[in-house]
Amino acid sequence: MSVTARLSSWWAAWKVVAMLAAALAGSLYLNYWQHRRAITAPLRDQVHALDTALEDSAALHAATRESATRLAAAAAAAADQLEGGARDYRRARTERPLTHPQCAPGQARMDAVNRALGAPIEGEQ
Repeated sequence: MSVTARLSSWWAAWKVVAMLAAALAGSLYLNYWQHRRAITAPLRDQVHALDTALEDSAALHAATRESATRLAAAAAAAADQLEGGARDYRRARTERPLTHPQCAPGQARMDAVNRALGAPIEGEQ
């Protein structure tokens, strides 16, 4: 019997075993792949949730920073307005001091107080 005849008879006998072994290897690979995906699925969901939380916190941080900047500008404007009112009041107090405790403070002092409180002053618009 020749070598090719022996190989072809051996292949005829073991062909089914080789195909089953290949199918088993493929099935094992697919099971491993699905099992790995099943194990990492919650982790991927957790990573996605953390990424979303990070984006949300970055957006909140940016909004808070913008709000803080606007509030600081408003506070500076209010401080400037109060300082201007205090300066006007001090000037009006030195120009016309009260001599009697029951005297009215006068229009200049009242305008300075109103300006410090943010009320519009007649004739300055």
